[in-house]
Amino acid sequence: MNSKVHPLVVVLVILSTFLAIGVWMWGTEEAKEIGGPAELRTDPDGHLYIQIQNQLLEHDADGVFLDRHDLAKLGVESVLGSIAFFSDGDILLRRGPDPRTLSDNIRAYQRRTNEQSLIPQSPDTGLYRCDLETTTCMLFGSKGIDFKAAHSIFVDWRTDEVYITDTTRHLLRKYSASGEALAEPVTGFKFPNQLLMHGGQLLVANTNYHQIRVVDPSTESFGEELDAIDVVPEVGTAAGQTWPSHIARVGEEWWVNNMRTGMNEGGIYIFDDNWRYDRKATLPPHADPISLISFRDEVLISDWNNDRVHRISSRGQPLKDFASPGLDQVVAESKTARRQFEMYSYGGIGLFFLVIVGLLVRGLAVSMSS
Repeated sequence: MNSKVHPLVVVLVILSTFLAIGVWMWGTEEAKEIGGPAELRTDPDGHLYIQIQNQLLEHDADGVFLDRHDLAKLGVESVLGSIAFFSDGDILLRRGPDPRTLSDNIRAYQRRTNEQSLIPQSPDTGLYRCDLETTTCMLFGSKGIDFKAAHSIFVDWRTDEVYITDTTRHLLRKYSASGEALAEPVTGFKFPNQLLMHGGQLLVANTNYHQIRVVDPSTESFGEELDAIDVVPEVGTAAGQTWPSHIARVGEEWWVNNMRTGMNEGGIYIFDDNWRYDRKATLPPHADPISLISFRDEVLISDWNNDRVHRISSRGQPLKDFASPGLDQVVAESKTARRQFEMYSYGGIGLFFLVIVGLLVRGLAVSMSS
């Protein structure tokens, strides 16, 4: 005989299923957000800074750990975009939460232009110039500036003029030390990333054009193209690593991080002074390099997915990872937090299977009774 399912059971099953899926998705997403080392920077004193999530780890010029700076004390809820130091040691960064919505992320994934306003959503959000020691901050720009998306920053310590790639709007901008626009935004870029000044010229990783674009940094002729260099050798094309994101000057060479289409698992390609391809740096399998910087006659490379800062010799050969008490502690905390969210995710999967098993058991019981 047929047995009707009680409506309350149906509702409970549906709610349990949605809850299980929701917990799984939430746990998975939160675990992904807990990344490893990202930005690598030095200040005018030669101190090395490693940014990992909302922490900035300061080391002296010899790589000895000095201090752990919690950026939340500066009003940073989530690091979005880059950071850079002024000649007096102040840091330029973005305060506030990550304002990107799902639609914003979809637009970026589809390589569409960001249409959000540069006006901050509140007086406490946007770019600020801060003192790490006193944790005091000053608004950058008289009316404030907030990119609300990816951007990279370079500060010229000779003048404290600020150059910013507005990545998702495909523009290059120039500001004074106080945040006043010094020139009109420059076009001709497609998802530009890191900047670097060398020999009086400004180099920009013009990611989606697969080039390093060299422009005039002077205000009078700001952005005038001086050169456009293809930095994807045949070996990079074969490896699917064709999207330049970060660059470094190492001795008389140029080092470029060419990423994959998903902007991950890139390769470090090394060129001579005239941009002729020479070799590829050796990294561990499944390395996920982000930022790279020349430090103490070596190259340090942050690895987001693997919680590491690689040390590479000037010849491109791997050395023992960079380590310090501060870095080790934050990495350990990150791994613990990531495991906790992964457990939540597994709990969601377990709940879903319990619902399925419950339905099967009930169906079997009804079948046997009939």
